[in-house]
Amino acid sequence: MESRSWSSLDLKTQKEEYEKQALAYQALKYVTDWARVYANLARALVDAFGEEQVLDILEETWWDLQYEGGLTYRKEFEKDPQAAMASMARLWHESDYRHFGEGLYDDPELEPNRWGLICKHCYHEMFNEIGERKIGISWCMSDVAAVRGWSPKMVMDFPNVLLRGDGFCYQIRTIVEDADPALDHWSKEISARVGWRSIKKVEETQP
Repeated sequence: MESRSWSSLDLKTQKEEYEKQALAYQALKYVTDWARVYANLARALVDAFGEEQVLDILEETWWDLQYEGGLTYRKEFEKDPQAAMASMARLWHESDYRHFGEGLYDDPELEPNRWGLICKHCYHEMFNEIGERKIGISWCMSDVAAVRGWSPKMVMDFPNVLLRGDGFCYQIRTIVEDADPALDHWSKEISARVGWRSIKKVEETQP
């Protein structure tokens, strides 16, 4: 995506951007605080009822919520999936997301059928800081569900994830001709690939 040089802007626009950024980071603090409360509540439930039962329920709930949210874009994707995906990429950078993400998001790939997004920093890093990575990724993996909500021709790969030990998140959204309908629904198999079980496998691996 094309980015503007700060020095190329007139002073009035620089001031507007400066003030918007301050508001964006204030909002970022609020959502981080909310995520911290969520982590604490989830930890209390895990301690009371067990990790597998609670994290499966949380992960499936997030999946269903994000899938339903993704459906709100389905008409656009049914009309023209390539145009809809390009529009979504622009939205990521040109709306409020841009103030959270200026210098934090990169689009190494934006092709007609493929959109690769790199995130260098996210408020979900808070889960890393407090040692609750499995709780955090049980939320993050719902991005995969949102993409399925957009279109049955959309799939998402999540090859790099901050909460799995990578230095950045890398999300690849692709338009395909045939996708497994089972991808519409949360499963333990999906969890083992991109959810909390993907971290559990790492923790249980013997050196």
